[in-house]
Amino acid sequence: MMTAHAPWNQLPIDILSSIFERLDLEDRIRFDLVCKQWRTNLKRTPQLLWLMLPYDPSSQYMSFFDMYEGKVRKLDLPRSAQGGWFFGCSKGWLFLATGTNVDNLRIFLFDSISRAQIPLPPLSTISSFEENFTARRSGWNPAACIISGVEVSSFDASQCIVATTFYDNNKILALCKPQDDRWIIVEGLLPDGYFYGNLSFFDGELYACILCGDREINNNQAPNIQTHFITLENHRVNLKLISSTPPPTYLFFAAVDDKRILYHKDCSRWPYLVEANGQLLVVTKICDTISTWDDDDDNNDDNNYVTSLLMYFQVATFQIMKIQTTADDTLHMTGLTDLGNQSLFLGAGDCLAVEICDKFDKNCIYFLHDMDYSSGKEYPLVSREAGVYNV
Repeated sequence: MMTAHAPWNQLPIDILSSIFERLDLEDRIRFDLVCKQWRTNLKRTPQLLWLMLPYDPSSQYMSFFDMYEGKVRKLDLPRSAQGGWFFGCSKGWLFLATGTNVDNLRIFLFDSISRAQIPLPPLSTISSFEENFTARRSGWNPAACIISGVEVSSFDASQCIVATTFYDNNKILALCKPQDDRWIIVEGLLPDGYFYGNLSFFDGELYACILCGDREINNNQAPNIQTHFITLENHRVNLKLISSTPPPTYLFFAAVDDKRILYHKDCSRWPYLVEANGQLLVVTKICDTISTWDDDDDNNDDNNYVTSLLMYFQVATFQIMKIQTTADDTLHMTGLTDLGNQSLFLGAGDCLAVEICDKFDKNCIYFLHDMDYSSGKEYPLVSREAGVYNV
C-alpha cells in the first residue's frame, strides 16, 4: 500500500516555519522564491542584509559580510557580469556597469542571488552626453565617475521605474523603465544654486532631497516641499522635492608644527531618505570639516596661495525628521527621537531600517561611509568613517 502525503506546496505552517528559521539569509531568499504558499503566513525572524565588500573588477565573484552570522560569503558572477563596476543598490537590486568608455558602456540591474541581469538604456542616449558629463578617473569604470545615485520603485523589475542622478550635471534627473531604449531627462526644476541629493521611491511617489551650496540663503527658513508631475510613457511619476539650506559655519584655528589646521564646525549636511515603520524619514548627517595646509611661506605666492594638504569630513550628529501629510494634502516634517525596535543603516549605497534582534542595539544609526572625492582636485578630499550613533 502507498501512503498519501500532502502536496509539497501545502505543508503545515509550523513545519514551514521550523524549516525557515534554520536557514541563513541566502537560503531564505531562495525559500521565498519557490511559491506563494511558502512566502505567506511565515514568522520572519529579524535578520540583517549583507554588507558588500570592495569588489575587484578582475574577480569572478562578489564578497559580502553577513553581519548577523558574522561570516563572509562569496557569490559567483556570470561571465557577462565580470570586469564591471558596481555603483549603487536599491530594493535588492545591484546596479552594475561594464565597458571602458561611454560608447560601449553597458548598464544593468543585477540580482546577486538569482544572477538575473536586466538591461537599462545606454547613457549615450542622453543628448549632448559627452559635453555635459566629463568626469573621468584612471582605473575607474565610466559609470562610477558619472552616476551619483540610483533608485528603483519596486522589487519587481518588470514593473519598476529607475531614477538616476549624476555627478557632473547634478541638476538633471534621468528616469526609465528596465529594457527601455532611452532615458527620459528631467531638467529645469531646481532653483539656482541647488542640486540633487538622495532619492527614494515611497508609497508610489519619488522623493528627492535637493541641497544648496549658497550660504547667503536664510538658514532659518523651514524646509520646502514642492510637487511636480513627470510623464513616463503610460506612467505618471509624482516627484516631490525636499529642499534643505546649508547650516552656518563656525571656524576654529589651530597650529601644529609648520601646519595650520582649520575646523569648520557644523558646516555641511547631507540628507538620507529611509523608509521605516511605514513612514519616510529624512536623516541628515551633520558634519564637521577639518582642513590642513602648509604654513611655509616659500610655498605661497604673491596672492597668498597656500597648498592644502587634506580636507576631511567627520560626522558630528544626525537629525531625524519624518514626512507627514496633513488633512489638506500638504506635507511637513517633524522631528523624531525614537525609532522603537528598529535601527537605521546608512551608507553610500542603499539606506535601510531594520527590526533589531538581540545581537544589535535598537534606536541607533549604524553608519558606514568610505568615499574619496579627490578626483580632479589638487588635494585629498575624503570621508571615511564607521560607527554606531545612539538616536
